[in-house]
Amino acid sequence: MQRLRWQAVRAVVGSLAVIAAGCSTDSGLLPTGPTSEFSGDTIEIAPAGAIVGTSVALQGRMASTRAGYSFSYYWDFGDGSTASGGEAINHVYADAGTYVATVTASTSWAGSARATLNITVRSLTGQWTGDYGRVEITQDGLDLRGRYLDDPRQGIVEGGVSETGTVTFTITRPGLAPVTFTGTAGPDVMTLVGAENGRDGVDRPWKLTRY
Repeated sequence: MQRLRWQAVRAVVGSLAVIAAGCSTDSGLLPTGPTSEFSGDTIEIAPAGAIVGTSVALQGRMASTRAGYSFSYYWDFGDGSTASGGEAINHVYADAGTYVATVTASTSWAGSARATLNITVRSLTGQWTGDYGRVEITQDGLDLRGRYLDDPRQGIVEGGVSETGTVTFTITRPGLAPVTFTGTAGPDVMTLVGAENGRDGVDRPWKLTRY
């Protein structure tokens, strides 16, 4: 009897999140429900954090030893929104929170398989500390504004977030050259990792941590 093999199911977040798993089933069996439910044993995110208002890309990829068969995909984003379509789809989370995203891939010849992924979505609003001291940021939509806290002259923070999750903001302080940060969010949006351009050079590594 010919064996069929699910090679992988993966979900990619933005902002790239991957769920990898595997199972097998006999080609003569046509189960009415999922043949197996996967937990997210391997998850990679690039950017590692999902930011409110940015696009989350979900992708499921299946392969078998039998060529010429197509898969249908059903997506449940965990925020009350669902969609049917192909192996790749985008979604924007409007509010902060932790969502359980689920993808179910089905065939007419070997049943279906399902994978889930916890997606933590956060706003950038908060206080951050890094190589250049502390900044306070407020996110309004995709716009960023705030203050540089370690200077009595109260520097100004202005910037934004792209739809794909790139964070860019400039710190302007009286009498000093502006400093611009460009980077992406780390896991659960607790860090911002990127590069600084300005006072101390070009593309100098810079990391900020939420506190």
